Amino acid sequence: MKMKSILSISLILGWVFLSSCEDIIDVQIEQKQKKIVVDAFIDNAIKTQRIRLTESIPYFDSSKTEPPVSDAQVVLADTGSFKLFNFTYKENGYYEWEPNPASGDTLQVGRNYALLIIQGGDTIVGVSRLNPTIDKIDSIRTVPVEGNGPPFIDSGKYIELFAKDRQGMGDFYWIKLFRNDTQNSRLNNLNISQDMGNNSNGQDGDYFIYPVRFNRNNEFLRPYRQDEKVRIEVYSINRETFYWFQIIQNQANNGGLFATPPVNIQSNMFMLGDHSGRGVAGFYNIGAVVGDEIIIQE
Repeated sequence: MKMKSILSISLILGWVFLSSCEDIIDVQIEQKQKKIVVDAFIDNAIKTQRIRLTESIPYFDSSKTEPPVSDAQVVLADTGSFKLFNFTYKENGYYEWEPNPASGDTLQVGRNYALLIIQGGDTIVGVSRLNPTIDKIDSIRTVPVEGNGPPFIDSGKYIELFAKDRQGMGDFYWIKLFRNDTQNSRLNNLNISQDMGNNSNGQDGDYFIYPVRFNRNNEFLRPYRQDEKVRIEVYSINRETFYWFQIIQNQANNGGLFATPPVNIQSNMFMLGDHSGRGVAGFYNIGAVVGDEIIIQE
């Protein structure tokens, strides 16, 4: 018993000694290369189109806010007709352009558009094709659910999208959800679909599968309430954009014992010529969009 007591006291003293020797280390990581970050997801709707440009900051920067880039020239160009659409700086890194059907200043399905950004002596270019989206949204239906356990913790109304994939393989979509005009931008609710959502057996041209039309359009801890507005937009994306989103999801869920080292996610924008040691991040996609909305009723 005496030996056990001595051993226990020794372990406690050792733990106290080691704990008292802990130091807080302030890690200083030099940012070797600043990057201009491009957030350019444009659609063919007749509404204000916005592109945001910011500059990257070091990982441990306490501000957590990337500074906006306000002195760039931003131009969208139809690569077939060489028609130019100039974006004008507004605020907080946002550049805007207003479509005008009367003058023919609109974006057309099936055409390729180059995005050109000139800033600080650097020229950044990317090209995207405006692919078609679905023909229409058939309906957005409400589904009453009694919450009695996961995933439905709370009773209330949930929603289900009924819309058909386009005929023919090789379509890619981003289904955007807006609640009271605020887009749900949570990564775990990112809703992307290749064709109708499952083409492993050649399935094509039918209603989106259940996870696409229901699971990812709901927050199961927060059902919809009466008089809330729900809007869904089905936005066409390119193959490269689809896989870029998948990489982001994989990186975000990359954890645990068998996690792989994180890597920088590549952009589809690139620098031309000598670019003074700067890099580019972010992504550019131009697509067609179809939307519909409902007001939640009892």
